[in-house]
Amino acid sequence: MKDLIQSELGKEKELQRKRLVLAECLQHAVLQSLYRHGAFKQIVFTGGTALKLLYHTNRYSEDLDFSLDQKKGFRVAQIIERVQNDLKLQQLYFDYRLREVRTVSNVDMRFPELLHEFHLSPLRSQKLTVKVEIDKNPPQGGSKQMMLVTSPLSYTVSTFDLPSLFATKLHAVFFRKYTKGRDYYDLVWYLGKRVKPNMNLLNNAILQTHGKAHQIEEGELRRRLLKHLESVDFSKVRRETERFMIHPEEAKFLDLEPVKSLLRHYE
Repeated sequence: MKDLIQSELGKEKELQRKRLVLAECLQHAVLQSLYRHGAFKQIVFTGGTALKLLYHTNRYSEDLDFSLDQKKGFRVAQIIERVQNDLKLQQLYFDYRLREVRTVSNVDMRFPELLHEFHLSPLRSQKLTVKVEIDKNPPQGGSKQMMLVTSPLSYTVSTFDLPSLFATKLHAVFFRKYTKGRDYYDLVWYLGKRVKPNMNLLNNAILQTHGKAHQIEEGELRRRLLKHLESVDFSKVRRETERFMIHPEEAKFLDLEPVKSLLRHYE
């Protein structure tokens, strides 16, 4: 695995990009281990990292997000310890911190010395963290599918189809309490692909977090998005997102008028 990491890092020149590539290699290693231990019988891979690793969007992601689909017998600490043992065999050592916050399990996998070993930090003590978040009470209505990943590692994951992934992203866009630039990069990707969201899942998510009064009819999605986009600080979106983009020049498209132009397909 370390030879593969070294090969992937050799394709990049910039330090920040190398760090993102290293984190992504570790994400693949974690996902492959979860597959080996049958975790995807119970969890579903979601979020921006799923979009990057499965659909090859042009921006890196930091977190591995999952929805817990089958709760019986699932133990977060147990599965993380199995991943830990798998990666240890590949000389990828990490310790972890598990935090249970209401209906969410958060795991910080902290890899010591890797940044130093791959000449990405002068500090041997500096750790690279891969974050895992598992929603233990996700909204219902998502459509699952199995997807095969073949590069740089081979494994299979359970994930949502694109309309369902789009629904979860729209929920974040409309209701996240702060502006996360990468939400809007993903929004542009979905709009550009003309993906129609799973409205049932979207409204179930809204009902769970904000009540029935905030639910959205399919015919009003375009209007609601236009209204929301008018309030977005796109200069902040570009600043936050640019360092995660494979092609930073694409940041110029993260602006009100280009994004609005994509909404014509949702009339």
